[in-house]
Amino acid sequence: MSDESSIPRAQSVSAYIEDGARIAAILLIWGVISALFTYGVSDIGLPFERFWLQLGQLFAVTGVLNAILYLLYRSIDYWNESA
Repeated sequence: MSDESSIPRAQSVSAYIEDGARIAAILLIWGVISALFTYGVSDIGLPFERFWLQLGQLFAVTGVLNAILYLLYRSIDYWNESA
């Protein structure tokens, strides 16, 4: 039997805080862009109001998917560091 555990060693707390801050920044930036189109551009009466609303929703979904992609990337990165 191997003496090594299959569970990777934990990172420092500051590394997890930095990753959390990056995820929060991703969501905040995409959220601001989404709100700009959902509540800003579409409410000033420009033509194609429905298009601007849908574009704002698309940006919101893009931000969530971007944060999930970052989580997957970091999970794979942590896993590769332990291997």
